[in-house]
Amino acid sequence: MKIAIIGAGGVGAYLGAVFSRAGHPVALVARGAHAHAMATTGITVHSRSDTWVARPAMVTDDAATVGVADVVIVCLKTYHLDAYLANLQCLIGPRTVVLTLQNGIDAYRKVAETVGAERTLPGVIYCELSVETPGVIRSGFDPVRLIYGPIPPHVPSTVARAFAQACLQTGLLATCGEDGRSAVWSKAIFVAAMSAVTTVSGVSMGTLHRDPEAGILLTAALTEAHAVAIADGVTFAENPVTAALAIAAAMPDDAHSSMARDYRAGRPIELEALSGAIVHRGRTLGVATPINHALYALLRLRDAARTTEARIP
Repeated sequence: MKIAIIGAGGVGAYLGAVFSRAGHPVALVARGAHAHAMATTGITVHSRSDTWVARPAMVTDDAATVGVADVVIVCLKTYHLDAYLANLQCLIGPRTVVLTLQNGIDAYRKVAETVGAERTLPGVIYCELSVETPGVIRSGFDPVRLIYGPIPPHVPSTVARAFAQACLQTGLLATCGEDGRSAVWSKAIFVAAMSAVTTVSGVSMGTLHRDPEAGILLTAALTEAHAVAIADGVTFAENPVTAALAIAAAMPDDAHSSMARDYRAGRPIELEALSGAIVHRGRTLGVATPINHALYALLRLRDAARTTEARIP
């Protein structure tokens, strides 16, 4: 199965390494020192249990050199997505599926508008993956879990189902469902609240676990986002608030959200795609989100304060 991965930060490089180690031809579309290291010395993965190295078939900064892929995995941060949408077309053949793994509730719609809803698979990944140094990935917990599915009324294609089997053979936990939107919303509810609380507070998951007041805050933010999802017509097989709290409780004490790591490193944060999207969708649907709004406003101020020119419109 030929796999093209657009964006090779922690998530993209890790998936590239996993599928390459399993023998699949993988093309990573990336640039900079990280891409150079992956092309020359491979991808080193440090997990909590072992360390291993994989060499992808191709690392390139030009998607046009990749050719048609069976599966295209879009691993870009949301704020880079628009600039890369045009590059997707050269990877698409009659059977190609495009798996989106962006945080938030809007990215898959943009991809579907570009390549077609019939081949777009909204998806999520549950992980703690980061680039430790160029070419070196750190995985905070195992196993990594993928959940994805089509946009109704479309149903999972043969390739979409085969990809789930390929994932399982690599050690990834993968589920191909009937509606990828519910998975996207479930993670958005979790990530928006977790990212906002950890980035505003600056604490690790262990501190959140032990602080009862933090637990109340986190639960309130999750509950508000769930109400927005229900108003948006999304249905869930299980309560996403209960599921999110269980995931948070199972995370290592030293875990931090990717937003918190990006903020500390001075990188852009996905504020608008996460808390911002929840707040704005809530306003549109008439659902009050006072906790999420407070977290969103504080993050906007903190983000503006770390630059010489405030980015508040």
